[in-house]
Amino acid sequence: MPITISLTPLNVDSSANNFVYAIATLTFSGNYPTGGDTLDFTQVADKIPSTQIIQAFAESQNGNAGYYVAVAGSALNNWKLKAFNGGGTEVTAGAYPASVTTDVVQLAITARKLL
Repeated sequence: MPITISLTPLNVDSSANNFVYAIATLTFSGNYPTGGDTLDFTQVADKIPSTQIIQAFAESQNGNAGYYVAVAGSALNNWKLKAFNGGGTEVTAGAYPASVTTDVVQLAITARKLL
């Protein structure tokens, strides 16, 4: 998997009535495909008591000029994450640039709580 989602149980908050909140870290490897790379939440399904991700936001934590946009999928395993350069152009297809692979990217996840 080109994007690895790392999530510790300590970064999952299930105290709300209807939602679960989590903060994960993303690691990038391999190649970036045009239109975004697959963001597969089944990697952390054992830590998030939900089968429905409501929203996800990815942010650089070390001041990288680029940015990231999570695109909702129809299932846990087919979300997309688009990577953009500081000027607003999407990262070109091919090997991930160092600006992405060395970035510290955190993903804020909101999921519907299973009752």
